[in-house]
Order: sequence, then structure tokens, then C-alpha cells
Amino acid sequence: MAQANVVVGLDGYLYDIASPRYWGRRGAAYPGGEIGFSAANYMCNPGTVNIPWQAAMQPNHPKFSFMLTRVSDGRMVQISDWSYVKHAFTSINGSQGPCLPCQNPGTGSVMGIGCYDVYGNGNNGDRYYLGPPEELNPWLGTWNPIGSYFDRGDPMVAPPANGDGLRSLTSTQTGAFDAVKNRVTVKESDLGIAGATYFYQIHLIHQGEALVKRNNNLRSRGLSLTWSGTTWTVANVGASFNGSVLQQWAGSTYTSAANGTDDGQFGIAVKVTGPVSGFYHYEYAVQNIDNYRGGAAFRLPICAGARVQSIGVRDIDQNPLNNWTSSVTSTEIAFLAAAGNAHRWNQLFNFWFDCDVAPAPGNASIDQADPGPGALTFAVPTQAPLFQATVHLGGGCGTPAAEIFANGLPTAGNSAFAIGLATDPSTPVLFCFSSLSTPQPLGSGCTLLLDTADMSSVAFVVADGSGLGSLPIPVPAGLGPTDLFFQAGTFIPNPPILGLIGLTNGLKVRFASLGCN
Repeated sequence: MAQANVVVGLDGYLYDIASPRYWGRRGAAYPGGEIGFSAANYMCNPGTVNIPWQAAMQPNHPKFSFMLTRVSDGRMVQISDWSYVKHAFTSINGSQGPCLPCQNPGTGSVMGIGCYDVYGNGNNGDRYYLGPPEELNPWLGTWNPIGSYFDRGDPMVAPPANGDGLRSLTSTQTGAFDAVKNRVTVKESDLGIAGATYFYQIHLIHQGEALVKRNNNLRSRGLSLTWSGTTWTVANVGASFNGSVLQQWAGSTYTSAANGTDDGQFGIAVKVTGPVSGFYHYEYAVQNIDNYRGGAAFRLPICAGARVQSIGVRDIDQNPLNNWTSSVTSTEIAFLAAAGNAHRWNQLFNFWFDCDVAPAPGNASIDQADPGPGALTFAVPTQAPLFQATVHLGGGCGTPAAEIFANGLPTAGNSAFAIGLATDPSTPVLFCFSSLSTPQPLGSGCTLLLDTADMSSVAFVVADGSGLGSLPIPVPAGLGPTDLFFQAGTFIPNPPILGLIGLTNGLKVRFASLGCN
């Protein structure tokens, strides 16, 4: 089934967000507390039909979700909770914004074509209109008021009033809340990080809006948060930006895809750095934008023989008992959800690892967490470890154990390509190569990985004071695909081979080749 409730011509445009507001704090002394936050949003109707705007307890009205993120140490993370969602209740149908002219319908229960509306930071922070995000289907934009938080009240009223479809949540109840409850909540320990940058995002959701009309529903903006010693000051940084907050992560590449027309979108921002000692560092920030069934796994293809280390995952809660796990096979890296901790909409999860295979275009796979319309797994294009320029061939022998690795990519025309060396300071090594690999055990845990029939020495290198060395191998521009095998003999104290030398690992270098081995 395709999206079941598309309203042709329905289109809401979130064209600005502004006026960030700090409401107060609660908990332990700074930085052990948490703060309440809100901001204003401006939207208009560029579509060809009026937008329904029926106040709760009617189900059909715009909803707004909120998120705060931080970029620090090369990673963008969500620092806000899975925040409560604003239920809009009336449209002012103003003549302002980029959608003019306004065809005012004369009622606040719909937004007319070309008209605009604003919800200020006070309105978006009013708990009388804020409800739990899990009550929404973000893909269809639907919400069932019967048995909802508004229906139950807080504290919950007695049956049958807690499920009769009439609002039990009162302004008296919400007026008794502290300054933080149900507002966008951020732990103070996630703020005040030296060198960090911060952003806030607002997401507009409409019942029946088609996927092709949702490219103007997300908006983000830079944010400053300053602690005075007694209170927080918040302010905008720069102009607002259309699209996922992930697109604010400098140096990353952003892509997104939905589960066909059956369920909503995930967005992926990826940033790859390195190599350092032959390993690339992969950072993924993955946002469930409007996928109702949620994510149960995040899978990335890898080349056979790839080495993967330093794997990590970050979700948005503080519960170590529901952390995702990871596994590595010859074909993929899989990050798997724990029970009760699927990747839900308006949540940003992080996945990272180091790998000795370089990045290339590939598809991440999202496993859906719940049954429902659409495929069990769907693809989102991104970057993955799929350019296998070198293959690590076994470990070396001797103490210290020396490693050789690629510095850069051996692509045709790369005059800067080199093979790096890591060992103890001032260790001499003799680099050798051959066109074939014919492993020969030499005893004492040592294996020669080159073919003695055509093995040649290529250079004598002495590691510097940091234990690093380099063998430059400029790659000619016209070179075709060529595989060569490298290994080095190490001149170390107490050498294991006949009292003469130790060995590094072997390294297959795939000159001018692409893809996996």
C-alpha cells in the first residue's frame, strides 16, 4: 500500500524559526541540572488547498516537533530529550511571508491558501498544547485523541473520563508543573562544552501531506547558550536553514530516503577522516525524520577482509541497559537495537568505527522495528567502506612488532602515495615486494608473505624519533590495475629469524583499482 491518506495540493511551508527561550532549570546545582527550552516557528500555505487546523480534541491540525543538537569532537549528537509535540489550535491567516497572496477563509479552523501563521516561543512552550511524540504517526500525520495524554490528564483522571475523547488536561494541571516538565529538556552537562556549536530544529507535520511536499517541513538554526552563574542566556546564531539539522554539520555529506511510499524517511550524515596509520574514521549521524515503524538495525556494507575497530553507538537516553550492539561479518557492519529501544521519529542516533578500507558510495540498510506497510528493510544512499585500496595480510613477528600501511590511496596519478611504517623510534627496516603472495612459515611465529621467486628489495627506511617512517611510491597517471605485495624486514633487538631480522605484516596494494578485492 502507498501512503494511504494523501490530500492532493496540501503543502505546509516552515519558512523560519526564531526567538529561542530558556524557561528555567531544575535538579542539582550546575552543571547537574536540566533546562526547559522552546522557540518560535513561522509557516505559510503555498499549496492549492486549505490546511485543516482543528484544535484538539479534534485530530486534524498541524503538529510541531523540536530537537537540539551539539557538534563537538567531530560528532553531531542530539542533546534534547524525545521532546513533546506542539498541537496547533488555530490559524491567524495573516498576510505575511513568502506564500502571498493570502486567501483568508474567515475562520481559524483552516489555514487559507497563501496565508501565514506564527507560534511564538511562549505558545510553543505552553504545556496545555504539548503532547507525547509516541502518540503520533509522523508518516501519515495522524493522531488519535481518544485515550491520549490530553484525554487522560496529568495527573490522570479516573475512568471513564481518561478515555472518553474529551480533554481532561487542564491549564490548572499544567500550571502546577515546574519550569522544565514536558518542554524541550536538555541536561546542563551537555552544555558549556569548549569549542562546541549548537543548533535547534523544528519539524512541521501535516495529516495527509505527500512525501514530495515535505522538503520544506524541517528547519534548523544555530544557537548559543551561556551560563551566567545563576541562569542561562540563549540566542540565535546566524539565519535559519531549510532542511534537516544534519545538514548543519560542516564537512559531512547528507542523504535521505523513505521506505518507498509506505513509510517515512531516515536522513544520514556521514563524515570520514584519515587515514591515520592506515585506518579511516567513519562517523554517522542518523535521524529518523518521519518513519513511523522505527529503526531496529543500521547496516553498512564492507569489503571482505576489511579490518574494523573502535566501534561505538550513541542513542538519546541515559540507560546503559538498552544500548544497541554491533557485529562485523565479511560483508557488513551491523548495529542492532536492544529490546524497547528502537530508533523512533525525531531522534538522532550516532554510529562510528575505524576501518582500513576507504569510503565509496554505497547503501546503508534500515531494518524496520515494527510490522506495518512497506518493506522490512530499505536502503538509504551514503558512504561506506567499499574502496579497498590495500589488504592487510597477517601480522608480523618480533618485538617491537612493526606495522606497514597505506598513506593515501594508490589511485592512478597520485604522486603522493606512500606506504607508512609504525614501530619503535630509530628502527631500521628493509622494504621488499613481489607480484605474488606465497606464504612460507619461517618458525618463531614468523611467516614470509612474499613470493621468493620474484621478491625484490625496494628501499631501506629508518623510523624517526616518533617511530614513524614512509616509503614514497608515486603512482603513474597511466597505470592500469596492478596488485603488488609488500613486507618489510625489521632490524630489532633479539630478532626471531635466525637472530637476524623480524618481519612486519604483509600488505597487498591494489594500484589503480576500485571497489572491493
